[in-house]
Amino acid sequence: MTISDFLKLPEFSDLRLLAGANGLSGELTNVTVVDTPDGTNWLTGGEFVITTAYMLHEESDLLQFLHTLNDKKASGLGIKENRYITDIPETAHTLADQLGLPLVSIPEAYPFVDIINPVLTQIISQQSLLLSQSNMIHKEFLGLAINNGSVPEILKTLSSLTGIACAFLDTHFKQIYFSDEASMLMQQLQDADLDNITSKFLMQYDSYKVANKNESFGILLFEKDHLHISSQNNVQTALEYASIVLILHSQVRIANQQMAEKYKASFLEDLLLNNVKADLEIHNRARLYGWDFTNGGLAAVVDINNIKKYFIDQLDSNTNRMLEEATEIIFRNSIREMHQTFPQAKYFRQSDLIAFIISVPADSRETLPDQLEQTFLRLQKQLARVSPFTITLGIGQYYENIRDISKSYSEARVAINLGYSLQWFDRILFYSRLGLYRLLAPVMDSPESDELCTRYIVPLKEYDQKYHGELLFTLQEIIQHGWNLKESADTLYIHYNSVKYRYSKICKVLSLDLADHDNRSLIEIAMKLYRLKHYKAVTASQE
Repeated sequence: MTISDFLKLPEFSDLRLLAGANGLSGELTNVTVVDTPDGTNWLTGGEFVITTAYMLHEESDLLQFLHTLNDKKASGLGIKENRYITDIPETAHTLADQLGLPLVSIPEAYPFVDIINPVLTQIISQQSLLLSQSNMIHKEFLGLAINNGSVPEILKTLSSLTGIACAFLDTHFKQIYFSDEASMLMQQLQDADLDNITSKFLMQYDSYKVANKNESFGILLFEKDHLHISSQNNVQTALEYASIVLILHSQVRIANQQMAEKYKASFLEDLLLNNVKADLEIHNRARLYGWDFTNGGLAAVVDINNIKKYFIDQLDSNTNRMLEEATEIIFRNSIREMHQTFPQAKYFRQSDLIAFIISVPADSRETLPDQLEQTFLRLQKQLARVSPFTITLGIGQYYENIRDISKSYSEARVAINLGYSLQWFDRILFYSRLGLYRLLAPVMDSPESDELCTRYIVPLKEYDQKYHGELLFTLQEIIQHGWNLKESADTLYIHYNSVKYRYSKICKVLSLDLADHDNRSLIEIAMKLYRLKHYKAVTASQE
């Protein structure tokens, strides 16, 4: 009830508003009589104070009284004229206008009880109505919560209670719902960019945040200046109940999504690790999630270069948080770029890598390598702006039967591991393009491989350790430059004769004529095996 409502009651037609008209919309919660100097001490706010002005002997007393009432948040002042005060001074009128405190003249013949009783009756009646409405709101939303009402149903209920159309912007699932799809709000918001909701955008609407203590789920939106919340209505109550039911609905949906994602991830892990053997089981499980693997597929694995070293060498709470954030940024960008090129790609996340299964029709496979390279270039460019880490994208071979995707996954991992041993970072590596390395990788732990390294690599390492030489490194550079000593000298920044000397020393230590083509091939294979073994040994020591 406002002062304006109070003055409009038929019982109070003889009351006159003297000043403070801009405070008529103030809420009136009670009526009290103050006729003693300390009577204002018990005011709590919202009271319409009536007085005979018995204690207001001077004009200054009246002005101070007005200030005190304003400080106490009183809703207005009614003075019985011609009792102890015959004429309310103009200064009081001016001050009441300045304070926005309604100043009302009460005829002398009015008993206070004739003001107090009707007002309190009106207030109680209004509170009873609000309580009844609040109970109805509670029942409406409780029913929606129990029966798992949809978001549009929740919004329609809220709209019917507030009398205005509304929308719910779901910030978790990036969706928007409307109470009325024919409303002006629908026309304004249907093309909104849900990934770019700014405070400037929200200022165009009345809004109400849907959130609990720990998490925000979305925002209720209304047309600007249409949402009116006050103690005179139950709009706040309706908003609170709608928010609670929307939060419950979102939490159930999020839990269901997480459970579904967990089962999907488990299925993809089974595929990649060859834990599913039967074609029928694979395709039946795929259909549960609306997936189609009848075209087979390949595995593409994004590995974050050298991130494990941070976990080993610098692990503390701050570093761990930084690494988790960096990993999330890389994974999020990887998923976005992959889905931009291959919308149907499925992915499985691990601690420092994310594996994608890409399945395309036979007539699209010829362009698949080019598409993967372009995707990697976009991702590489994006990560250079947002992350201190680089990535390697390992690509396995395409298999007609999805049952063989574990082979493609293993190949992609082999390509990445070879990249580490050869210091090939921040690039895309196709297993099918690794040449001799892909043949050596499966046999690098064989006795024959050990024997080859012992015969042709170990003597050079021992010589270097004993004489502080660089024969092994020099041999690697010579092989890298196709056995061209001059180019090797340029790369090593030493004189050509120095390379010639080292070359002859290598031949002597190995007791081998490296001018012979077969011997060169043998040394090249031994060097490649050594690099593979060396990477594996370093990785094992780190783990």
